[in-house]
Amino acid sequence: MNMIAIMGVMLVGSLAWTIWFLKKPLADNGVDLRQSNIDIAKQRKLELQRDLDQDLIDREQFELALDEISTTLAVELEQQSVKTSNSENNTLSMLAIVALLPIFSIGIYQSLSTYAPTSIATPVVDSKPLTLEQSIEKLKQHLSDEPNDAEAWTMLGLSYFELDKVKESLEAYEKAYQLTPNNSKLLVEYASTLISVNDNQFSDRPVALIKQALEIDANAPDALYLAGMFAISMQDFTLAKGLWNKALSVLPVGGDDNQALLGLLDELRRAESGQVSNTVTVNVLLSDQILATRSAEDYLMIYVKAAKGRPMPIAIQKLKLKDFNGQIVLSDMNSVMPTKLLSEHDKVLVVARLSRTGGAMKQADDIQITSGVVNVSDNPNITLELQ
Repeated sequence: MNMIAIMGVMLVGSLAWTIWFLKKPLADNGVDLRQSNIDIAKQRKLELQRDLDQDLIDREQFELALDEISTTLAVELEQQSVKTSNSENNTLSMLAIVALLPIFSIGIYQSLSTYAPTSIATPVVDSKPLTLEQSIEKLKQHLSDEPNDAEAWTMLGLSYFELDKVKESLEAYEKAYQLTPNNSKLLVEYASTLISVNDNQFSDRPVALIKQALEIDANAPDALYLAGMFAISMQDFTLAKGLWNKALSVLPVGGDDNQALLGLLDELRRAESGQVSNTVTVNVLLSDQILATRSAEDYLMIYVKAAKGRPMPIAIQKLKLKDFNGQIVLSDMNSVMPTKLLSEHDKVLVVARLSRTGGAMKQADDIQITSGVVNVSDNPNITLELQ
């Protein structure tokens, strides 16, 4: 076979491969790249939160890693949007490449004998990561082009929540909910956010979302966990035990979530038998002035936080002033995170706050007092006075 024939065969092969490749791009391999990237980002954030709760990383490392995750996702969403718009021009691109490929191929074949390698300068790319605020702007730009992308709205809600922008976070979650009301994972995440911003109290809306999630997927472990926590808040220990045991039946044995639920069930058994591991008893004295000037509908929030590190509550109780009898007892059952129980902490501070709204953020007219450092293992009994 002479050189002309060899070149002809190679040219035909190149054309055939190019046509197949352009007609069947990688994006059409059956994998939802957008969903895959979002799922990976959510999983990384859950793992990051778990590392923070277990003191494997500090708050600064957590924030830096969180910014990186949100930045990466925002960029990927933008890139995938560009890929989607570009795919409409595939046919024209294919025709142009097919027309030009013979010319380029022949030129390359003719120059093979005189080819000499040359060094190629690698361009310097500014890889400075975006801040979380900049990532949010990327998501907003993406949503201006694709306003019906429920997953992007969910990520925007989570990002706003991390910046403590509660109003914007809830608005984004509500938009995602309106677009995909039958997404059980979204329902649980939305409910969790509502509970978190309400000092881990269960109002009607998150309870309704949890119930809806379980109607869609009766074995969703996250929904079963939240339903169990709601049962605990209603003092229905039997229901909580049943819900958490059902969640255990679908969780991987030995996993972190599995171990956390086993710990809660063990604590529940101790509580039922009167053998709670560690407690912090808090007595709150209210001055005559407070009783005369504040409404009985005001909220009293009593919580424990770490003496150093994260300011978030470890365990909390919130009730209306009219329902307070002078003393509350915090235990593992009041823990905010199932993977970070009160009894696992050492030195803590106890906070009592009186609030008209009962919101998570301290208001100008709230009255608050903080104790000195106490040790949880001592089962302390302390008294705080609000005046």
